[in-house]
Amino acid sequence: MKKYRFLIAFLVYAPRLQAQHPHHVTPEQTPKQVYLTMMDTMMVRMADAPVGNSPATIFLNQMILHHQGAIAMANYEIIHGKNGEMIQLAKSIRVEQKSEIEQMQLWLKQASANGTPIPLMFQPAMDQTMNVMMKTMPLTNALTDIDKAFAAVMKPHHQAAIDMAKVLLQYSGNGSVNAYARQLMANQQIDIDQMSDFLK
Repeated sequence: MKKYRFLIAFLVYAPRLQAQHPHHVTPEQTPKQVYLTMMDTMMVRMADAPVGNSPATIFLNQMILHHQGAIAMANYEIIHGKNGEMIQLAKSIRVEQKSEIEQMQLWLKQASANGTPIPLMFQPAMDQTMNVMMKTMPLTNALTDIDKAFAAVMKPHHQAAIDMAKVLLQYSGNGSVNAYARQLMANQQIDIDQMSDFLK
């Protein structure tokens, strides 16, 4: 049931994005459209993520894919970006989130097969973080500067990760994963502040 709810939530907002860009990167796409194409791919993968047997494992499965989406965008910025500050930020995001993915994968391997009860409102709250992210993506097709496009799309992506972490902390009793969620919130807020300053 969870996958269907998540996919339906994505499909509500997908047409708005699809009107701005196709599903595959083409030479005619603006930088913003390239990044949103990567976002589409991430959302489809998250809709098909393993369900998990606890709030912590659901969070980890979702956040791994969310991080992989950020890494894809960071890789594109590193190759094609022009602004040194944003390229360096992209490099930092790539290194940090690759390391975090490895840690999250380790936690999933170590997770108990028995799991813990999943509160009724946990998954809807997680789904809502993605709904908000899609609503707050930049709309203007005039955003052709590659570095500003990177920052404008990565900002709501980072905010969604923070919102996912907040949901986890509300419903999870897993000390290690909760501690990671708190650190994630702090780290990604720093990036958001930097991108906000860059976009001024």
